[in-house]
Amino acid sequence: MKRIFFIALACAAMLASAAEDIKIVKVNDSNFEKEVLQSKKPVILDITSTSCPPCLIMIPTLIGIAKNYPDIKIATVGIDEPGIDKIKASLPIQAFPTFFMVRDGKIIDQLVGAVKEEELLSALKYTPSPLAKAAKPKKVKNAHRNLVCKTPGQFNGLKNMVTISFVFGDYEIENADIVTDVFVPPEMESRRMQMMEHVRASGKGEVTPTMTGFQIHIDNNCRFMKAMDMKRISTYGEMRAGLELQGFTCN
Repeated sequence: MKRIFFIALACAAMLASAAEDIKIVKVNDSNFEKEVLQSKKPVILDITSTSCPPCLIMIPTLIGIAKNYPDIKIATVGIDEPGIDKIKASLPIQAFPTFFMVRDGKIIDQLVGAVKEEELLSALKYTPSPLAKAAKPKKVKNAHRNLVCKTPGQFNGLKNMVTISFVFGDYEIENADIVTDVFVPPEMESRRMQMMEHVRASGKGEVTPTMTGFQIHIDNNCRFMKAMDMKRISTYGEMRAGLELQGFTCN
């Protein structure tokens, strides 16, 4: 019994350490003013959704900024979560992800969609210090090779299930794969093909029909994946902590 307890304690400590390392703050109506508007650090406020592939693709980029630039605060708001009505009413949110750059309690810029690290830093009007420029990410060898995380969500008002899978090398992500199963109710069956064509036209992955709706599949060959350079230094622990922060349940 003691052995099981200590193993569980060790696992919890590992996850807590990973979550602490990435230093991303989850924000809702109760702490928005303190964590964002009153922050002494410049803030990149990430408005995200678990049903948004570009949002998931941005996780390694946000983790990288949180690790390498401790004088920047990364705050995230899950649009599908409760307790954010005031935030939604106060911010011009029209697409996901949306990034608001906040300094001294004021929004100075915003970006929409999957963007690169340098674009976020530029919009924040942030110039890395010489020490930050010289610092190199510390390599941590991955003990685990595969990570699979799932979460229910919504796609244009329809229920879905998002599954994101990573394959890790020793020090980096070797492969990323996102599958979104969208459930179309019988009363909307006549619109299923129209919805599928809309997704195809957007170029956001392969779309195939299923018995219950349709499936969107994004892999390393997708233009979003290529644009975000998913093969980068990211650890199993960081990615797991980042996805769990977004509301995912991981294996």
